Amino acid sequence: MMEKKRILTFSILFVLTFITFLLSVSIGTVKVSFSDILENFFYHKETSKFSTIIMQIRLPRVILSLLVGASLGGAGTVFQSLFVNPMADAYIIGISSGSALGAVLAIAFRLRYYILGVSSIPIFAFIGGVSTVLLVYSISSRGRHNQMLNLLLSGLAINSFLSSIMSFLLLLSDTSLHESIYWLMGGFSGRGWEHVRIMFPYFVISTMVLFLFTRDLNILLLGDEQAQTLGVNVKQVRRIIIVFTSLLTATAVSVSGVIGFVGLVVPHILRLIIGPDNRTLFPASLFGGAILLTFSDLIARVALSPSEIPVGIVTSLIGAPFFISLLVKRG
Repeated sequence: MMEKKRILTFSILFVLTFITFLLSVSIGTVKVSFSDILENFFYHKETSKFSTIIMQIRLPRVILSLLVGASLGGAGTVFQSLFVNPMADAYIIGISSGSALGAVLAIAFRLRYYILGVSSIPIFAFIGGVSTVLLVYSISSRGRHNQMLNLLLSGLAINSFLSSIMSFLLLLSDTSLHESIYWLMGGFSGRGWEHVRIMFPYFVISTMVLFLFTRDLNILLLGDEQAQTLGVNVKQVRRIIIVFTSLLTATAVSVSGVIGFVGLVVPHILRLIIGPDNRTLFPASLFGGAILLTFSDLIARVALSPSEIPVGIVTSLIGAPFFISLLVKRG
């Protein structure tokens, strides 16, 4: 019965992903019919009047939103299991603040140049996110007891410190204030194929590694002593999981800005539907995160058309009430 339920859930998620993809490419300031989309995809009609809109503007944006959403959903699942807390997500150990600081530094000090056709802002954001994770993990690993609690507290402390630095930088850089704030709210405006190229290899490598460790992640839920009894090298496995989940999230934040609540909402809902087994929950969360963020980006594009609002605002409007209800339910 449970197996049939999982197959049905994955089938629905796959269909919803495909429908969301088509709707996102079709709907916008200029409406594009499904037949025009299919012609451009399968017959490569680059001379059609919608070719540039589909292939150069909407398609890379939609693919990027799918990848970022999948990354945030999958990372949220891993961290909730790792911390044994349904209210944890990938931002709790400071990845978002580190990536945001990297981007704000590039914007505030006008460090705008291109490396192999890639803007320096995502590169600085990526470096900031990964560096923050390494710093947090280094601090937390010095404690001999309760390293998970040390990790959470270190993440909160580093988050507060980096947020203060960002606030100070935003006060100093009046000319780039609007751009910085828009980036901190998260969004895909102006994103293109170069951002997809940044995201894709890290996404594939990280998700493959994390999927291989989903069984170990299930065992860690039993507790460290039980996991060691079952032959799991707890310290090594936990380190690998944290590094690759952080890499996954830092890459996502580096191309999209700070987008919250996707990693909180998606895993929690899917866990109620298909259960806590990470071997199925993790891949399901990849689909769920992709659907939620791509649909949120569609709303962000059309809600105030022709103007556009940051997608981080949309996900916060969805996620914040959910988070509050979760807090109230858990007492």
